Amino acid sequence: MDATQLMRFLSPTSPRRLRVIENILVGKRTVSTLYWGMRYHQLSWLGYEKKLSREVMDQAVHNLQTEGLVTVEQTNAQLTQQGAVEQQKLLQNSYQPQHLKIRLVVDVETFWQRLLLATQVVSEQSYQNRQYYPLQTSWQVKQTVKRWFRQFHGADLQTVFYNFWQDVFADLPSDQASFMSRLLVGHERPGDTLQQVSRDFQMSETEARLMEVDLICQLAKLVSQAANSSINALLAGLNHSLVSASANQTLRSFMAGESLEVISRKRSLKLSTVREHLLEAAIMLPLEQFDYQRILTPELVAQLESRLNGFPLDEWQFKQVEDLPVDFWQFRLLEILRSKKADDKH
Repeated sequence: MDATQLMRFLSPTSPRRLRVIENILVGKRTVSTLYWGMRYHQLSWLGYEKKLSREVMDQAVHNLQTEGLVTVEQTNAQLTQQGAVEQQKLLQNSYQPQHLKIRLVVDVETFWQRLLLATQVVSEQSYQNRQYYPLQTSWQVKQTVKRWFRQFHGADLQTVFYNFWQDVFADLPSDQASFMSRLLVGHERPGDTLQQVSRDFQMSETEARLMEVDLICQLAKLVSQAANSSINALLAGLNHSLVSASANQTLRSFMAGESLEVISRKRSLKLSTVREHLLEAAIMLPLEQFDYQRILTPELVAQLESRLNGFPLDEWQFKQVEDLPVDFWQFRLLEILRSKKADDKH
């Protein structure tokens, strides 16, 4: 995280909560973080910088303040007019990710390590070379690729991988193809570090890492659709749900018709936890995959909207409706529903 990257997450039209942005980047999945991450259209960044520290975040904010690019009130930041101009320059002149959402359903870091090592192994095999230093990866990745190679070594992997990478590079813009090719490891080719590539491409390491992650996400999507089983097998076991495992279990019971009280009793969970699970699911899943009407009856929605219509969504407050027969979690669910139905931006 640096000051330039932080500008991506701020708005010139409304203040944004710095702790929400921080929590999104480190991957905290509280309902509040996920809700505001949805409102800021930043959920694809969830867990992008798991090691981000409060000190680094605060320094980035301080740097933007010093340059007159943001105003900060308590822990809310908003771009100044000058900041909005600089943000537009950033968006126009730097790499803009298109595929980060894949990270939410695929372990792309492990996939990339598998693919890099498998590419190296196949490359060395093509030269009949058994004496080489394998790419430094985790023991689990090495064992997975070893089993993978034993399973597919007779499947003409040299041709498969040659065609695969040729197709990948042909489909990418030339600069992105060159960028990715520099990272590959093969026979008598150690592969460049991200620092080396960023220097040669005259971009910051922050931007280079973003391009790398986004290209890997694009690769993961491509491989998931690949007909060739040997390539596709490198994704085995790396898919996961948009919703946390426990919330997913609660959701399945809810969608099967069980009441919240029954779910709470069966799973030995507090009723508040069951509600949080359902809010997480509603935030993370597409509109059609959650049964809103079981919680928000037409009568309740009509009562709430009679009070809230005319107010922008982000100005809704529970105190406007707290005298009605509604709990806060139902109010938050209506906010989620309205947010998903209206293509607005906070």
